[in-house]
Amino acid sequence: MFFPITKSEDFVLVEELPSDELYIHWKNSGLTPGTPIQEGDLLGEVSLVEWGCRNEWYDGRLLEDPIRIETSRYLNSKITQLDFRKHHSPLAAKIITSEEHLFAELEEAKLPLVLKSEFGLAGRNHIIFKSASDSWKMAQVNKKLFGFPILAESWVGEERFFDFSTLWDVRDGEFFYLTSTTMLIDKEGVFRGIRIGGTEQSYSAHYLPPVMDLVRDTKGLLPKEYSGPCAIDGFLFREEGKVQIQPVSEFNFRYSIGRILWEVRKKRNPNGAVVSGILILPYPKQGSLDEWSTIGRLEIELSIHLILLTPVRDLSGKPYQNTVLYFETTEEKEPSVVESIWLSWMD
Repeated sequence: MFFPITKSEDFVLVEELPSDELYIHWKNSGLTPGTPIQEGDLLGEVSLVEWGCRNEWYDGRLLEDPIRIETSRYLNSKITQLDFRKHHSPLAAKIITSEEHLFAELEEAKLPLVLKSEFGLAGRNHIIFKSASDSWKMAQVNKKLFGFPILAESWVGEERFFDFSTLWDVRDGEFFYLTSTTMLIDKEGVFRGIRIGGTEQSYSAHYLPPVMDLVRDTKGLLPKEYSGPCAIDGFLFREEGKVQIQPVSEFNFRYSIGRILWEVRKKRNPNGAVVSGILILPYPKQGSLDEWSTIGRLEIELSIHLILLTPVRDLSGKPYQNTVLYFETTEEKEPSVVESIWLSWMD
């Protein structure tokens, strides 16, 4: 996913080269993809930009850097992030250290609860306990959450109605604000995509002040070794008829999907009224998919522009689990456009 945001003079390190068809698609979409390389092909000094920040470049190869790895683990751990969000979250959260601790917590805690892995992807490494009858989900903890410690947090479920992500650059322990995006989350809390543009900032007056307070109070907690992007995810929910703000559900010290969207939109440079979005589309469980004819048909039928940001399948023809698709449309048409893309892709 770095290809769509690179400049033509950049090099992109890959395990597998992109297809000519996809590379031409990016260029025809007004992007300037860099040159794909594989390990050992590029020697000499480079300025390394990573999805996260874990490696150094040496003799044409990536080498893991123990200090950067430790910094990354510290910053991206949901356990240590409890210190970052201290006094800034209206929802109770605690660390669970063992299976016995979890049994005791589920007996005493007020349900519903969500259990989150220390390290995991948005909405994909958590387990929701809505009632005592969900006790069977205990068997999923080691497989889905990768064991202990884990985070247990109050779950607001259907009362959660708006998810946002604020985007930042971090330098020398300081946060520099870029923009905000709106996340598309399904009813089970799984991340499906993200959007920017139009009037989606209607709630920003609610959530930006507490997010700014949160960022101010993290000063001194961030190791100065980290320099790079950060996304702070949060949401709004209703409690007893009043709007409540969760300014942070997690920090992502890496190139988030929202950051990729912002960078691609900058390259495309649509007017402010245009909505830009990214959808994470799973490969259909039944049948096969002709992505190029599907994209061409949707562009004509919906009068929109679509860009495939990642390949649907590898060069051997084996489908990937998910594909990332960028779209541009008007705010009025956006809900029906998103639904049409999803249904067409999965049909």
